[in-house]
Amino acid sequence: MAKVTDVRIRRTYDEGKVKAILSATLDDAYVIHGIKILENENGYFIAMPSKKLKEGEFKDVFHPINSEARQLLQDEIIGFYNNYNENEALNSEFHSSSI
Repeated sequence: MAKVTDVRIRRTYDEGKVKAILSATLDDAYVIHGIKILENENGYFIAMPSKKLKEGEFKDVFHPINSEARQLLQDEIIGFYNNYNENEALNSEFHSSSI
């Protein structure tokens, strides 16, 4: 399974459900831009980058193909985000290649 080898938080938000927009690098070979970290009553979760279709629906442009891969990706990204919140001020770019 692909491993998250780098995460860059592009923007953070203090209010609303969207908490951050980020890019994640997988296996030092592929990058996914536009991943969102959202928060609801159960905690944080991620939303994959999506494109709005003519009908008004949104379709993911990238997504894991099974629940195990999705959970692994989500856990790694949210773990990084929690670390970011502990170590950096909001609204600045934070970069780590050792997550």
